[in-house]
Amino acid sequence: MNHSAKASLIMSNVECLFKVFSKGGVIFGTYILLSPYQVLADSFTPLDPAKVVLVDWVAVIVSIIPFVGVLLAVGFYTLLERKILAIIMIRKGPSKVSYMGILQPFSDAGKLLCKEFIVPTRANVGPFILAPALMLAISLLGWLLYPYKSAEVFYVFGVILFMVITSVSVYGVMMSGWASNSKYSLLGAVRAMAQSISYEIPMGFIFFCVVLCSGVFMFQEISVFQQSLFFFFLPLCVVMLVWMLCMLAETNRAPFDFVEGESELVSGYNVEYSGGGFAVMFIAEYSSILLSSVMSAAMFFGGNEALVGFFMMVFAIFFVVVRASLPRLRYDKLMNLCWTVLLCVMLTASVCVVVLVGV
Repeated sequence: MNHSAKASLIMSNVECLFKVFSKGGVIFGTYILLSPYQVLADSFTPLDPAKVVLVDWVAVIVSIIPFVGVLLAVGFYTLLERKILAIIMIRKGPSKVSYMGILQPFSDAGKLLCKEFIVPTRANVGPFILAPALMLAISLLGWLLYPYKSAEVFYVFGVILFMVITSVSVYGVMMSGWASNSKYSLLGAVRAMAQSISYEIPMGFIFFCVVLCSGVFMFQEISVFQQSLFFFFLPLCVVMLVWMLCMLAETNRAPFDFVEGESELVSGYNVEYSGGGFAVMFIAEYSSILLSSVMSAAMFFGGNEALVGFFMMVFAIFFVVVRASLPRLRYDKLMNLCWTVLLCVMLTASVCVVVLVGV
């Protein structure tokens, strides 16, 4: 490579880094401007008007840290997935960026954010731009249900709120598929709605069994109930198997990845997205996978934080191994599996749990 080519490559890299930092600065500056209004109601002290604190910076930082941790976890989970897929397929994974490819997620994120965000000519511009942000917001909203041991952060009806969040998450996919004004993206959105609505029915019966065994709707209490190493996995092993199938379908993962069918839908609902929009959708999908892993560990292998973290990693690796091992099914087989097999299994399991708890 001659000197002029090296100089142009260095300038392009510097320009990309400048774009990344400028976008991050705009987002951070917007948040700083809006943060006083977000915490004004909590920080206003009517008992002492002379000492009014507009911004509780400690509370702001503490509230931001979990979401930053989720975004970092998503990046390194993609690296873990690529490493495991490389091992299973007997090939080399990412190993060039930094030591053993540890910084590969940051390189991919910088590459996507530096690319141009193209809006199709016939697309509905507003919903097209809003859809990725909606998907990411709903995905991060689910992390509020993380089973903290703190008495200040808990939701009495966390199970119901989790079902609401998983149900609402399909609206981002629907909006992106419709706003793209493409038949391929629209078909992917229709598949997502049908798939999500179908698998939420056996998922509701799963929550019914877990709540009936524990007697509470809080994930914290469900986890604490299993501190004596009496895991719900032991009496509810069939229920946990159905739960994992439902999570694969809800998060659009292989072998149930019909929402993003590259073979027939040309990448599905996100076919028209590029650059930052595609990156945000990617982050939202993997954030939902990690959230499902955490909730699976809290529901069936609860106890202390160490057990929840360990089994969360087991479930996260399970998603990757299933993707590398099983081929994609046909869409009609997916729907038949839900309505003719899983629904019948969960109805039977629910009756058995009611009888056992009543006895």
